[in-house]
Parts: sequence; structure tokens; C-alpha cells
Amino acid sequence: MLIKPVNKPTIARRAPSQRTNANTVRVLKAIMRNASELGIDELSATRVAKLSGLTTGAIYGRFEDHDEMAVELWQSVIRQPFRARLQRSVEYLYDRHAGSDKKSKSFSSEQIATIAKDFETPDEMAKVGAEFLVIARRNLAVGEVVLPEVTGWFNEVGLSRTNEAIDNAAIAIALSASIGTALRAFVMKSNPNWLAIANGLRNAATGATSNALQTKPEQPKWINPETDNPVRTALIHAVAEVVAKSGYANATISRIVRRAGVTNGSLYNLYTDKEALTDDAMQIFLNLSSDVNRQGNRRASLETRMDRGLADSFALGLMPSRRMWLDFRLECLIASRNHLPTRKKFRQSLERSRDDLGATMPDLPSEIVNLLSSGEQAVGIGFTVLEPYTSVLPVCDFYSIMSKLSEQNQLLRRGT
Repeated sequence: MLIKPVNKPTIARRAPSQRTNANTVRVLKAIMRNASELGIDELSATRVAKLSGLTTGAIYGRFEDHDEMAVELWQSVIRQPFRARLQRSVEYLYDRHAGSDKKSKSFSSEQIATIAKDFETPDEMAKVGAEFLVIARRNLAVGEVVLPEVTGWFNEVGLSRTNEAIDNAAIAIALSASIGTALRAFVMKSNPNWLAIANGLRNAATGATSNALQTKPEQPKWINPETDNPVRTALIHAVAEVVAKSGYANATISRIVRRAGVTNGSLYNLYTDKEALTDDAMQIFLNLSSDVNRQGNRRASLETRMDRGLADSFALGLMPSRRMWLDFRLECLIASRNHLPTRKKFRQSLERSRDDLGATMPDLPSEIVNLLSSGEQAVGIGFTVLEPYTSVLPVCDFYSIMSKLSEQNQLLRRGT
């Protein structure tokens, strides 16, 4: 017996009304404003309702929870302009054809102005986009959307194991610069003269040739932060671990003291609140990181290493023993948006790192120290964001590009 298929009636669906479309725009603007002012972790239906002029019920009718608001913000507002920003950085900094029989890329004055703005005065779209890349590592709902998508972007711009090691390094530096300048702006507000830094990196990446070393440079040494007080040390390690895993907003006192194996009273004997503890841990880590970088600069000078120790930052960024601390730094950085004491201490640490670099290279003019320091900071910060999105970082040839950058700035001659 042949059974005839039943033709289901077509249900006409009404197009969204002008009012619905207008409300959608208002809601997205409100979510963006909420994220820009307080951070993605602090998205709330109540806040979005207030900013959009709608009811909390209307917001919950659209989104199940704050994670869904974040995903919609990424997909509808952030994704395309942030991808375009990354693409511009790679196209500007990665030019492996220059100097060969192929013509080097040229850029119009308008394009260069856009690139300069990208690096020097990142807008809220850029900062929130970079923040998404940070929280995607620990937020499951956001990560299942952002991680595969951004991984695909990186592969499309050429960051893959089929590429040459030096080319992968150039692309990784370009991506790090784009992401890192946006994140550094959370603390420093802007990145003055970063187009000059980008031009230096571009020239180094373009002119570098693979430097086949007989022996690899000695790996930088890293020791986890310690203090003279065992309770303080335990709390510092605990807050770094909890914040790294869950973010600043979700790191509670109860979780921190439980992880440290101490009581609430022990914490309050040393700190007034969570922010004071976090700032202490951050200051210790950032100062220690600066010390390790400067030791690498001094050792490289004594060994007359061509890179003058500049490649050490990439090696440090890939150390498994440092991963928790790097994630903690990233979380503190994005939290500094609305935690002024954290921003102040972070800024002081970046300034101290700049001053230490100047002391390590006393013959270097202050303007070059400022550029090198700002470049090291932004690229270093951005580089630590890349790891979950690509597997090629350990095989990139950063040494050759940093050696060329050292040559351009005559760092070996100045350091001897």
C-alpha cells in the first residue's frame, strides 16, 4: 500500500516589526555599554533593561542568562569589526615578499591612519573583542563559540604548521600586537607612538632571515612568587589560581581561603578585602616578571646574543609553570577597567618595567626605551592570549625577527 505524503500547510511568518527591530538595536547597544563599562562577566539583565529602557522581563524573554547576552554581543556586534582589526594588523606587519622580486605591499594614507588608530587608541569594540578572547578560555558558553571561530581566523591568515617558522613568528607577532595594544589600553588608556613600533616590527619581520643557531639560547629561568610569610604566600597563590580559573568577578573570598587552606580571619589579618589581596599578588608577579626579563637582557648582552634577550619574552610566555600566573595577569588586566586601585598598581608595574629596561640599557635614548618597553609589554600581553587558539607557537622562529629588531636599534653595540 502506497502511503501518500501529507503536505503540511505553509505557515506564513511575519517579518519583525519596526518596533521589534528598534528594540533589538537598543538592547544590543545596552549590552555593549554594560560590557564596556563593567566587563563581560558583569553583564546583567537588570542593568541592560535599565540602559535600554525596557523591562527586565523583556530582556529575559530574549536571553536565558548573561552568557547568552555575551554570545549575542559577540556574534552581532563584535565579531566582524574585531576580525577586520586582526586582519589589518597581519596585513601591515607581515610582508615576507618585501625585498624580493615581488612588490612590497603599499598602504594609502587613510589605511595607515586606521592602523595607527588601531594600535594607539583602541576603541571599545577592540577592547571588548580582546576581552572575549581572554574569557573564552574559561567560560564554556562563550568558549564554544569564540574558540573554534578565532582558531579558524588564525589559520586563515597563515598561522599553521604548513608555513615557515619565521613566517609563523611574524604572523603571531602581528596578532599579539593587535590584541595586546587593545588590552594594554585598559590600563594605560592609549599606546602613544605605537605606529613607530609597528613599523619597526614590520621592518624586522620583513628583513629577517632564519638564523640557524649552533646552540639554542639558554631558556629563561622562572621561580614562582614567594614571600617571607607562609600564609601570605599561600593566599597569593590561591587568589592567582582562583582568579585565573574563574575570573576576577567570580573569585570569592570563600573559594580563595579554601584553596589556600587558611581561615577567613587569616586573610583579613593581612588584607582589607579581596581587591587588596589581588593587587598584592599582581604586584609581586609583575615585578618578578620584569626582573626575569631584565636578567635575560643582561645575560644576552654578556653572551652577545644577537636578539639582546628580546626573544625571551616569547619563551617565558610558553612556560607551563607560568601559565596560571599569565592567566591571572590577563584577568587582572581586564578587571582594571572598573577597579581603580588594580589599574593604578598595574600601571605602576608597567612603568617600573620600562624604567628597569632603561637601567639595563643605560646608553639607549629614552625615546627608544619607551618604544621598546611599550612594544614588549603589548606584544607580550597579546602573545599570552594566543595559546588556546593555535598549536604552532612553540615552533615559531621569534629569535631571528628579534635579532633583526636588535640590529635595527643597535642594541648589541649599545649594550657592550
